[in-house]
Amino acid sequence: MNSTIINNQNIQEIALQYLDDGVFMFDKDRKIVLFNPACEQIVGYSQEEITKNDYICLDIFKCHSSDGNCLEMCPGLDLFEEKRTKIAREYLIKTKEGKQKRVITNYSIIKDENDKVEYVVGVIRDITEEKMFNDELVRSKTLSTLGQYSNELAHEIKNPLNAINIQMSLLEREITKHDLGTGKELADVVKVVKEEISRLNKLAKDCLTFSKSGDLDRTEEEIGEILEQLLSLINPHADLNGVNIYLTMTGSCPPILVDKDKIKQAFMNIILNAIEAMIDGGDIAINVSKKDCYLNISIKDTGPGIPDEQHDKIFGLFYSTKSGGTGVGLAVTKNIIHAHGGNIRFEKLVEGAEFIIELPLS
Repeated sequence: MNSTIINNQNIQEIALQYLDDGVFMFDKDRKIVLFNPACEQIVGYSQEEITKNDYICLDIFKCHSSDGNCLEMCPGLDLFEEKRTKIAREYLIKTKEGKQKRVITNYSIIKDENDKVEYVVGVIRDITEEKMFNDELVRSKTLSTLGQYSNELAHEIKNPLNAINIQMSLLEREITKHDLGTGKELADVVKVVKEEISRLNKLAKDCLTFSKSGDLDRTEEEIGEILEQLLSLINPHADLNGVNIYLTMTGSCPPILVDKDKIKQAFMNIILNAIEAMIDGGDIAINVSKKDCYLNISIKDTGPGIPDEQHDKIFGLFYSTKSGGTGVGLAVTKNIIHAHGGNIRFEKLVEGAEFIIELPLS
């Protein structure tokens, strides 16, 4: 930056223009009097819009806590009462487009010549991606630990369960051989115990599946062919439930290195969940396309969708809303996709939900 620019502009104003962090300033009525370009980028409003519409800071930031409660009382307003001279807060804001962002804001005071607080200045930083990365890192480490634990637990459980199941079968045989007065009651008890053993065996099997979901044996495969093979197995089940499945390939999709069986399992978990969610039938649309350096696989359904309160939980291990579900399926799916260096997310639609899987081409 040359000296001519510095001579023509106040150096502080230049600094505000080029700061990565947003800087804004408001008075006791919450009227914004300063709003730098970084602030504009974070929230989507321009300085001109704010001035023209006489917005207060609540109109701009729509601050709310992580549980969704609107913060009617701005933390910065406490500074006008001079109870404190500085405050730092982390909270959610909504942008002009309605998108949520996680931000951290530091508030400080500006006093007039009479030593009275005239303005509060806020320095706001968008930490959305940083939080997502940290959350994903914690989740990844947690899943790795759970995978090891699940493997050990499953092996420890399976042998005793098999032994109990054998003893129950022997007891069942003895009940039928002898004419006991309480035979029916005992048979019912044995039946319940065997059903619970079967359920625990399934959980142990799912735990083993989860613990091994990150181990890959890659070969070069066509994703379209894998999906066609999978749908030939799933379609009869879908037909019985009144669900139509449509597969489309957009453009040329090159083969990629994947573990064929694992990736098929990941797709199957999502598709079966969609079928089970559409109790009155519906449609599933699967589209494969090439985007930049990855393959994009979109799986849309016309079911009831995913409730807002479940958005942060659906990929969690052992989280299930289905009766008899173990809550391992989508955790396994996510583990498999991440092991391939890919990403999986879902979008809430007007009708149904869309799962989007991105797999790297190299």
